Amino acid sequence: MKPDSRLLEKLVVARYRLHQAKASVGVGDRQSSAKGAGMEFASHRPYREGDDVRNLDPRLMARLGEPFVREYFVDRQLPVYVILDGSASMQQGKPGKFETAAMLAQVLGFVALASGDQVRIGVTGNAAVDWSPRLQGQSRADMLFDWVGGRRIGGKTSFSTALRQARGVLTQAALVILISDFMDEGVERELKLLTEGRHDMIAIHMASPQEIDPSALGGGPVTLRDAESGEAIDMSLNPTIVARYREVFSRWQSTLRDTMTRAQGRYFFLSSSADLEQFISRDLRGRNVFA
Repeated sequence: MKPDSRLLEKLVVARYRLHQAKASVGVGDRQSSAKGAGMEFASHRPYREGDDVRNLDPRLMARLGEPFVREYFVDRQLPVYVILDGSASMQQGKPGKFETAAMLAQVLGFVALASGDQVRIGVTGNAAVDWSPRLQGQSRADMLFDWVGGRRIGGKTSFSTALRQARGVLTQAALVILISDFMDEGVERELKLLTEGRHDMIAIHMASPQEIDPSALGGGPVTLRDAESGEAIDMSLNPTIVARYREVFSRWQSTLRDTMTRAQGRYFFLSSSADLEQFISRDLRGRNVFA
């Protein structure tokens, strides 16, 4: 399945806004801190043997009596990584979380391609993170959509283990977008370590309608089974248990939100039954993830 073409048309001029990450790869149209053959003047420095004499500044030489060359900022691409949780727990709920998450990953990858940045998608769940090729240019959008659509999911590797692996790939400050249900006791620690990497971090917390409000499941005896470990718990669902569950779920959301906020990251919550176009235009665009 591919994103709606009408939605993509609305996003074709969108561009990610950054706090910490810098354009640092390839040749693009974002100003970087590197100096070289660019368009925007950066500074002067003394002439060194081998410098291109066309960059000599004759006015400065006339005034100071010594040769100086003009330096320019180099325009580069922003590295964008979208890490999509493909573990077994993302298959749970109606509608399934992964279907919505994969569609969102395709759209967010498209924004990077259309704005001239470089994007790579990582799908977790199996023994190693499954990384897409590095893609750039809007013409690669169909390749990105097909790659995401072709992933096999349902593995039992935890999201925290996958994030630990991903840290070895995220060696340059980048925009890192995580899409997961974050149902993993070790994930908070890995989020903290990731946010120390000078990345711009965005966490999109997915949940199914049944996980948000289990009262729709009715009452009486139920068996809750961990989709990844297989561990099962028998319990009786009643109003007291549902109220207690809501408290714990709300506290978990607050923990994730606080972890991201302390690192200048951004946290979003998304139901798998939500209107994706509304989430993108109201929540992501509304909070300046892109303009």
